[in-house]
Amino acid sequence: MGHVYGLKLAWRHNCRTLIVETDSQLAIQLVKDRSDPLHPYVALLMAIRRLIAQDWIVNLFHVYREGNRVTDWLSKHSLVYPYGTHELETPPYELLQLLQDDAEGVTFARLIIPSPGSPHL
Repeated sequence: MGHVYGLKLAWRHNCRTLIVETDSQLAIQLVKDRSDPLHPYVALLMAIRRLIAQDWIVNLFHVYREGNRVTDWLSKHSLVYPYGTHELETPPYELLQLLQDDAEGVTFARLIIPSPGSPHL
């Protein structure tokens, strides 16, 4: 549901060029693939598709958690808020350094440990 609220918020604030990043390749695939009308989340997927089809530019990208540490931090710390959608006027103090890192293009390595039996690169 977060993507629907985020899209509506961006539209309401007149953002007409939008980059949507998620660590779920499956989520992107489900939004782009219109072939399963019986999917359990078809109503949510259709709502997202309708929002994306409005008069704006919306680009969907897969990024690893390390590539979007602000979103990762917010999702992990969302439990301190009551259930629902919250618009923050200012970022929490603990988030300021992550926002600065993001603005400066700071990158972080991702450690990938192959599972047993998988081919090594």
